[in-house]
Amino acid sequence: MDSARQNQSQMPGAHRLAIEGGFQSLAQGLGEAYMGAYALFLGAGGLALGLVATIPTAATSAAQILAPRFTARAGGARRLIVGAWSAQAIGFAALGLCSLVPAPWPVTCLVALGFLAWGCGGLVVPVWTSWVSAAVPRARHGWFFGLRGAMQAAGALAAVLCGGALLSFLTGRGREGIGFALVFACAATARALSATLLARAPDPAYLPQGRHVAPLRPARASGKFRRLSTYLWSLHLATYVSSPFFVPYMLRDLRLPYLVVGTLIAVPAIVKIGTLRLWGHVADRVGPGALLRTTGWLVAPVPALWLVSGSSLWILAAQIYSGLAWGAFELAQASSILQTTRGRERQVAWFNAVDGGLLICGSLLGGTVVNLVNARGGRGYLAAMALSTILRLIPALAILWRLRGIGRPDFSHMMLPLRVWTVRPTRGLTLRLWEGIAVVAPRRGRKNDQAPAGRAAVAKTTDRPAAGELAAP
Repeated sequence: MDSARQNQSQMPGAHRLAIEGGFQSLAQGLGEAYMGAYALFLGAGGLALGLVATIPTAATSAAQILAPRFTARAGGARRLIVGAWSAQAIGFAALGLCSLVPAPWPVTCLVALGFLAWGCGGLVVPVWTSWVSAAVPRARHGWFFGLRGAMQAAGALAAVLCGGALLSFLTGRGREGIGFALVFACAATARALSATLLARAPDPAYLPQGRHVAPLRPARASGKFRRLSTYLWSLHLATYVSSPFFVPYMLRDLRLPYLVVGTLIAVPAIVKIGTLRLWGHVADRVGPGALLRTTGWLVAPVPALWLVSGSSLWILAAQIYSGLAWGAFELAQASSILQTTRGRERQVAWFNAVDGGLLICGSLLGGTVVNLVNARGGRGYLAAMALSTILRLIPALAILWRLRGIGRPDFSHMMLPLRVWTVRPTRGLTLRLWEGIAVVAPRRGRKNDQAPAGRAAVAKTTDRPAAGELAAP
């Protein structure tokens, strides 16, 4: 009891910040999971569906490049975060009104409002990270991000399932447009609640002020990181050739109800959450490099499984496999990026920015294939899935075997600070490394080099000093 009280006194507002993660993920899940379905309802074709699907990731990635410049001009961290999140909440609410816009502008408004809404969220990621690093002692990062991660997972799953149930209920009564408006209104409410929670959180004792604004030119990187980046960029481009079209395929071709679609989207997320500790143990034993080289082959055939059958049970089995393969891959990817960049945020920010641009290219390529095949009477969505499978195999054959030298880190993979990056149909919750957060875990003992009891290893995901090392402003 005394220890709990001491931790609470050392971390005022930490529980509130963790709960805020649940509302943030609830808003994210409601906003992202049904964007493709909403675009389909508004009459979007293949190219527009591909572009809409990339909005959350592309806008967030691009905004993080500009974030330091906005932070330098803001009148304080709290004011910037609350203002950006409030603007994002307004953007979410406005998305639900796109169905009222006269033709042919609804899809254009959806793309523009979506980019602005997610861009506002991406702008404050670095300053939010600085806030948390200062509010939560470095030694308690594992506890905090474990709690926040659980809240995020619960929020995202609730969003996907409840959103599907609401849309199914109202679609059955001929009120599909109202259903989408309510979904985005709920996303806006959740985002506003998360902004309220942060606004009421106490200021951290130490908060870095006046951070140096890094130049916009690309950061220099090691050869290992360049090879890793090339592989991941190629894989992510290939992934987005098909990723925007799974939900439209289920809704239009298979004619599944929204509740079933939401359930199938939630399945890989549940599998991923349930097996993450298992993959953490595997990565601790064999290293993230070996795990990445193995699972890089396992994620390649995921879209090909959808070509076998349109049965709901078969798709359920494919989603379970996808959750297993992508869960292991994303953990290995996060650890590999951390080690090859040594936590340099500018390198990670540029990786994310280029990644966001390539996602748009992949989705537009997939959309072009969908339109061309549909125009000839074929099944465009399945054609995009087949092309995605082929393109995933190319970097696996050409680059994956060259990703050597990524050994086992001193810290345990159980302590990696992961965050919900996006909500995707075949991946459930897409997890990525939370750059800027220190990794603190007991050192793994070795045969000839046993660490003393209680000794801890600290690996930063940032090149800045950790919260406990900051000087008072």
